[in-house]
Amino acid sequence: MLWLSVVVDEACTQVWEAWRSGASVTSLRVSPAVYTAVAAARPAETARDYPLMLLGLPLVADAEVATYAPVVMRKDVRKGARKDARKETPC
Repeated sequence: MLWLSVVVDEACTQVWEAWRSGASVTSLRVSPAVYTAVAAARPAETARDYPLMLLGLPLVADAEVATYAPVVMRKDVRKGARKDARKETPC
């Protein structure tokens, strides 16, 4: 059983931390299990070949991401460089 609420809660925390630091959030990297669970919950989107989204962010399946430790990808607005939020926000 997968608890998506835990994934969403962790992602929300990282999004807020990114915004607080002045960064823009670009995507959400999740484990393949989470990606599959979101796809199963949204069959109409997957049938239409729409990109999967969670919290308004595109989902990217990443085998290196732990199930309950999503990674918010961010773009530092001042520098324009993408950052992995794991380095700044403890999971």
